[in-house]
Amino acid sequence: MTPVRFDTFFRLATGSHTPYPYQCRLACGPDADPANPSSLQTGTVCQSQLIHIPTGLGKTAAVVLAWLWNRLYTLPHPPSPNGSSKPQPNHVAHKPWPRRLVYCLPMRTLVEQTAENIQRWLANLWEKRDALALSDSALAELHWMAGDRSPDHPAHSPLILMGGQQLESHLRDWDLYPEKPCIVIGTQDMLLSRALNRGYGMSRYRWPIHFALLNNDCLWVVDETQLMGVGLETTAQLDAFRQFLGNGRPGTVGPAATWWLSATLDADRLNTVDHTPPNGGWPNLILDDRDLALESVRARVHAPKKLVRAEIDLSDSTLPNYANLVADLVLERHVQGSLTLVILNRVNRAQEVYSRLKAMAPHADLALVHSRFRPPDRRKHEEVLKQPGSRIVIATQAVEAGIDISAQTLITELAPWSSMVQRFGRCNRYGEFGSGEASIIWIDIAPRSENSDLCQPYTCAELHDARERLKNLQDASPIHLQRIDPPVTSDIRPVLRRKDILELFDTTPDLAGHDLDISRFIRDHEGTDVQVFWRALNGQEPSQNQPEPAPGELCQVSLASFQAFLRSLTKRSGTHQLWPVWIWNPLAEQWEEARVPQHPRPGATYLVNVDAGGYSSELGWFGTADHAPHIPLITPSDNLSTQCADLGQGYSGDPSSLRGVWVTLTEHTRHVCTETHNLVSSLAPELTQLDLREPPANILVTAARWHDLGKAHEVFQHMLRGDDSSRAQQLWAKAKAPARPASRRYFRHELASALAWLLTQPESHPERDLVAYLIASHHGKVRLSLRSMPGEEPPPDRPDARIARGIVEGDLLPPEAFAAIEVTPPAEPLRLTLDLMEMGRNSSGHPSWLERMLALRDRLGPFRLAWLETLLRAADARASAAESRQNANTQTSNTSNPQI
Repeated sequence: MTPVRFDTFFRLATGSHTPYPYQCRLACGPDADPANPSSLQTGTVCQSQLIHIPTGLGKTAAVVLAWLWNRLYTLPHPPSPNGSSKPQPNHVAHKPWPRRLVYCLPMRTLVEQTAENIQRWLANLWEKRDALALSDSALAELHWMAGDRSPDHPAHSPLILMGGQQLESHLRDWDLYPEKPCIVIGTQDMLLSRALNRGYGMSRYRWPIHFALLNNDCLWVVDETQLMGVGLETTAQLDAFRQFLGNGRPGTVGPAATWWLSATLDADRLNTVDHTPPNGGWPNLILDDRDLALESVRARVHAPKKLVRAEIDLSDSTLPNYANLVADLVLERHVQGSLTLVILNRVNRAQEVYSRLKAMAPHADLALVHSRFRPPDRRKHEEVLKQPGSRIVIATQAVEAGIDISAQTLITELAPWSSMVQRFGRCNRYGEFGSGEASIIWIDIAPRSENSDLCQPYTCAELHDARERLKNLQDASPIHLQRIDPPVTSDIRPVLRRKDILELFDTTPDLAGHDLDISRFIRDHEGTDVQVFWRALNGQEPSQNQPEPAPGELCQVSLASFQAFLRSLTKRSGTHQLWPVWIWNPLAEQWEEARVPQHPRPGATYLVNVDAGGYSSELGWFGTADHAPHIPLITPSDNLSTQCADLGQGYSGDPSSLRGVWVTLTEHTRHVCTETHNLVSSLAPELTQLDLREPPANILVTAARWHDLGKAHEVFQHMLRGDDSSRAQQLWAKAKAPARPASRRYFRHELASALAWLLTQPESHPERDLVAYLIASHHGKVRLSLRSMPGEEPPPDRPDARIARGIVEGDLLPPEAFAAIEVTPPAEPLRLTLDLMEMGRNSSGHPSWLERMLALRDRLGPFRLAWLETLLRAADARASAAESRQNANTQTSNTSNPQI
């Protein structure tokens, strides 16, 4: 079977495009040369590196297809039943590449375009799979990612993670398949928060799963780095931690690397306290003479873009009439039949200019593009941006990078140099306009002082540096720009340290119910966002069965702007008025008023009464509470929304046990053990890297067997059965519907399971504490900390007993519970003890739960421990999902014969 070269693979994916030489070098190594076909059949090592390529030259295709080609052609081949290995159909000579490609972008406007391209490439490859000469395992991976456009085999990649994005039903459990390949695309807020174990916009109890999957066995692609702010340093520190947070071994399971992409990359910012460059510096992929010899590259690199300074500027004196001045300039310079793109630094200025132009030229095709729209409203404006013909688009930094557009005329406010270079890339992008046809007009910003708000969201020093670089520049073609050295960054930014990442492993809130704030590691202060949606409350508090926001309802709003909005509401509201802004409290399982100074919180989602305003469908978020235009409400569709008061969102919830079908504890335990065994078999090579004190398969299957033992507790059984005495002769793991809430509000069956394991196993067991941790953490609610919940009190008959997570000192587990999980039962009921709650050594001289778990975290490393935790959680969830799919005949049989 003839191996498929990378250039052939690239053409099949993109629909006949030939890769540039640099794209071949990224996939096949520094010696790859299109003139030497054999050099395009050998893979390269997946390592962290810089990719410094001008705009418009296919960086997205380069990184995605380099990963995909190496991933598919380096997969090991399982032995055949007779013990022989299947012949290798290719000879890419390196270890398998990471399972997950994590594509991190600074803005949501870049995400959807990237996802559309990847989806098309995957579909093309699947359609032409017969020409790829793939092994069976590689073909299965491609099928998983691309699907075959049928309901039975939908595409599982790319997966989009960004604020307001509702995943399709088959993608919602993507994190339960750690053995499968996946392409994850998202904004830095969504991805970095998950990588720090504090995922924005998701259930806190699934944080550890995403923490594991986005730090192990993954290649991070960090695109448009010049827009990331402090997030760039965070990606560098995470890259370092993945290498050494393994107590003398690599910090991750499977390979992990990071690629940083930009046309204006400041490599010095990657040299952080723990992320020091190797000897000779970071590997850096740039264009070489073979790339520059191509006509298509020369056309882009030499594309002429006449650069002039506008006769107007933004200053304190021009500010009152600034929108009119800019509108006049736009109409004067617009070329009929072409695209004129106007980029302004602030959303409010873009809104004002757009409104003024609409009044001056009511028949013009106008659009307003910024990141503060609800998705349906934003898409209406973006349609104008992408359509042909004469149009004028007023935008912010949302189009500064990654958007595949080419304007004949670009008008832009002064911005930092790296941003200016990116903006220049939106003009004559492909060199389709000749000399003198494409022009860029830049508007100076002349503040009265260095602290002027006119410079925001940038600093006056950054603008001064860019102004100096523009003084003697008449042509903004890439060939001229690359001769100008990037500015040296002197900003002082917070740096994620080893202590921080270790502390973030614990997901338990503090005693006040608050979490460690990670926003300072995600974005610079001005860039930190919250999500907002509007509902008609009609003078009432939000009901507990208020549906969750649908994707189209959510609007991204900067933290500072929303805080100003809350302050304006405070001034406007009277004592008789209902407060219009609310947030869901998952611990208390109720809506709470969101007021300053406690709010807003980075990454949080807020419900706003529609009468409070702050938004319009045409302008987006403007944040003025004293002006409330009609806001069309977007109704959540029944098939996508769930209830905010669903117990699964709170600490007490256990929705996986309420699956619409009765399942005994014995049946469920067997199912989970089988799923665990299958998952362990799929990941056997990775598990051998862990160097555990007992075979990893034994550890995980043992944890699977014990994980639900605590469901035999009378509190849990009563919750499932209620007063149905016909079911009292069996121990149940799942119920058709909840009979009543648990009699102890914070009851966690998994803690009872872990305590029972520790009480029945000898201290000499080599991985006793690891098994206990895996058992306890399988719902993400009992992990490092073990303490009483707020307001949790022991029952009246045991007033002095310890209590934690609904477990009371002295609770009993019956012997038949052990028989149900097929473990030799004790002669007497097992009495649970909570002496592990005590700090330090307890009365028996044994270390506390916290001490044991911290030692475990530090021995294995936080990323690898979270990965093991994820395997059991995935197996449990997959078994539960399979049980809920039982047909009606099985359910009827179980109902008529509760002994089954």
